[in-house]
Amino acid sequence: MKTIILKGKNYKIDEKGESPMMQQLVAQGAEIVAACNGAGICQTCAFKVVKGKFTDKGDTEKMLDLPEGQRLSCQCKPTTDGEIELIY
Repeated sequence: MKTIILKGKNYKIDEKGESPMMQQLVAQGAEIVAACNGAGICQTCAFKVVKGKFTDKGDTEKMLDLPEGQRLSCQCKPTTDGEIELIY
């Protein structure tokens, strides 16, 4: 389990589980918009990495050509403890 800080609150993320980080955060009460329901195309679940490391970008994130330090919470999981800031 990894700890992710979002808006000053700690969330436990199972980095080895099947669910992406977004689903795990929402299940713990985080308010994250996901207009595409986690398909990775709307970018409304985008976040800025404040600290920590995350899984490598998949094809969806590579196709979107996200700015440096920005990821989609529906497309990744943490590999270390970290802190994120939602963009939307």
